[in-house]
Amino acid sequence: MVIHTFGDYARFHPHLHAIVADGLFRKSGSFYVLPRCEMKQLEEIFRSSILAMLKRKGKIANDLIGKLMNWHHSGFSVYAGNRIARDDKAAQETLSQYIMRNAFAEEKISYIEDSGQVLYRSDMTHGKNKKNFELLPTGQFIARVTQHIPEKGFQMVRYYGWYSNRAKGQRRKEGMLRPGDKPPGKEDSVNFTILDISDYEPPRAPSKTWRELIKKVWEVNPLTCPQCGS
Repeated sequence: MVIHTFGDYARFHPHLHAIVADGLFRKSGSFYVLPRCEMKQLEEIFRSSILAMLKRKGKIANDLIGKLMNWHHSGFSVYAGNRIARDDKAAQETLSQYIMRNAFAEEKISYIEDSGQVLYRSDMTHGKNKKNFELLPTGQFIARVTQHIPEKGFQMVRYYGWYSNRAKGQRRKEGMLRPGDKPPGKEDSVNFTILDISDYEPPRAPSKTWRELIKKVWEVNPLTCPQCGS
């Protein structure tokens, strides 16, 4: 998972990119290929988790959370890209380079010495005028770029689950091989199994009720009496 703070023209636009396994690993070495999940449900979980985290840190209060939860559009979005085959190394490399890119591209920047301004070009058009560039005073451009410099020691790239350093170390300790590796002296065998259940269609999950959403954000059950607990 990679943390990005920037959008086009190096504007402040915090978001996450993640490369995830298209299924679940088991300790035995088996891997289950799962069907695509519903992004709307994941979006609700993402929003509730972020608001709960901001509340714990004292960044927002209950009244603001209430207003945000009542928005017709959540203000959050979750997008799942196309699946990449495990043997498609070129696609894996391209995707990894994309999510690890810098906050700005040097070849898109031009300095206009006469006016002391910076011309920043974009690959896309923006706004009603369909512009593909932005003209900024030098000081404003420097401020816009430097806001994306992380604090010392801050991790911009993080690994979780099967890919975490702890999990990798545990597998090495237990002598488990990675998918595709062959054990010494057993050239024709591997120690993993792939079970493809991507065509399975589970029953549609019901939408989150107001009770579950309140429990996620405020971490209290609205149907429980605060006095007697019943």
